[in-house]
Amino acid sequence: MPLKLKSGDVFPDVTLTDDTGAAVSISAVAGGNPLILSFYRGPW
Repeated sequence: MPLKLKSGDVFPDVTLTDDTGAAVSISAVAGGNPLILSFYRGPW
């Protein structure tokens, strides 16, 4: 089942791949501070 989030929900700590292929976790990037994620699919 897809994860459904609404404004103000806590995002789960996940690990994503950066532009160099290195694994980066959300918690490592945020460092305990608020974080805004924006997803842009581009002009497909």
